[in-house]
Amino acid sequence: MTVKEKVRALPLEPGVYLFKDIKGTVIYVGKAKQLKNRVSSYFQSGILPGTKTYALVSRIADMEHIQVESELEALILESDLIKKYRPHYNIIQKDDRTYLYIVIRPVHITTSGGEATIWSVFTARETDLKARDVIYGPYPDGGTAKEILRKLRPIFQFKDCSETKFSRFKKMGRPCLYGHLNLCTAPCIYNEPKDIAIYTKNIKNLKAVLSGKSKNLLNQFKKGMDKASKAQRYEDAIYYRDMMEKYKYVSSKFRSSEKYILNPYLIDDLAEKALKNITLMIPILKSVPKRIECYDISNVSGKEAVGSMVVAVDGKVNKREYKRFKIKRKDSPNDFFMMQEVLERRLLHSIPDTKKVPWPVPDLLVIDGGKGQVSAVLKVVKNLNLDIPVVGLAKRFESLVYKTQESYVIASFPKDTEGMKLIIRLRDEAHRFAQAYHHMLRAKKFID
Repeated sequence: MTVKEKVRALPLEPGVYLFKDIKGTVIYVGKAKQLKNRVSSYFQSGILPGTKTYALVSRIADMEHIQVESELEALILESDLIKKYRPHYNIIQKDDRTYLYIVIRPVHITTSGGEATIWSVFTARETDLKARDVIYGPYPDGGTAKEILRKLRPIFQFKDCSETKFSRFKKMGRPCLYGHLNLCTAPCIYNEPKDIAIYTKNIKNLKAVLSGKSKNLLNQFKKGMDKASKAQRYEDAIYYRDMMEKYKYVSSKFRSSEKYILNPYLIDDLAEKALKNITLMIPILKSVPKRIECYDISNVSGKEAVGSMVVAVDGKVNKREYKRFKIKRKDSPNDFFMMQEVLERRLLHSIPDTKKVPWPVPDLLVIDGGKGQVSAVLKVVKNLNLDIPVVGLAKRFESLVYKTQESYVIASFPKDTEGMKLIIRLRDEAHRFAQAYHHMLRAKKFID
């Protein structure tokens, strides 16, 4: 396969790409939010001769990529691969002493309750490190270290200011701009014991992420929220809930770069495992589902109603296959009827002689909803004389709902199994995609 053929086959997913020269030496490592779009940009016409990019592209003889599940994973993996290969065309410092580190440094402050210890988080060179610092890195590309902290700061809200700045705002009795923007909990002002306790928890969780040991972080947040809620400590419960939402936004499936380096095909292996898992969980499946489609409806009182279709092929989300539908037959709230319209319009593309552009036949239909939604879709499948398994994902307990010859079955499985993670991810993607289209139509109508 040529380099350009490999580029055309890249997914629209985050990851890291490695360019190699004719000897097989890695000459450049890069990261991307969408691999296909980013890597394709290197091979567009119009690159000026004599530029660094032109020199790089002229030497590319081969390419590899490692797909990951979040931008944050791509950032950290890129940095580790640059350190491993030291590619010629990466903008790096050759002297280890000039590399940037992420530093977590203990700072002693005086509060109304006495002395307390908090932590500053920032980037620094090796020559600026101190004995008690907790350090992560080094990062050959200093921009990577800074970007990691930019992505994590809205979640963990840490301070990065100097002692002079900290003292100045403490005397002024108000936080700096970062405090107002909720990028810092402002311990210069808010330093009661409960405030310090929250800040300490934030730093502990930040360390877990930077160490690549955050696999169970979301579970810890969930347990903390449930425990606080049962004890009627609602402020604590809200804290954990907010942390869950913020962390999910950045990366709900963070894995350390070491796992990807040891197994560049980790995503493929997990996808295969997910499909086998799904086949075992859903007995109405006759074989491993190669193509899974998931659907959702979004509307407000029936207005600007839309449907979404997201697709996983071979266990991996394929954004190029996504479709969206504007509801045409109903302008009052009726999710069942709307779901039927969407599925009928979609499945007609899989029936010969309907004069529709042919689409692949799905091996499994996943519906956002329970028994009612599954029943509505099964009627469409039956009316079109198709034989496609249908399963619903009920939101309340994340249970699977499907119909056997005898009755409906509601089955629950651990959410951390690869099969359930794939189904939940598809449902969340379908919800996001439908809402984005719905909001676009509402905004368009408002402007018009």
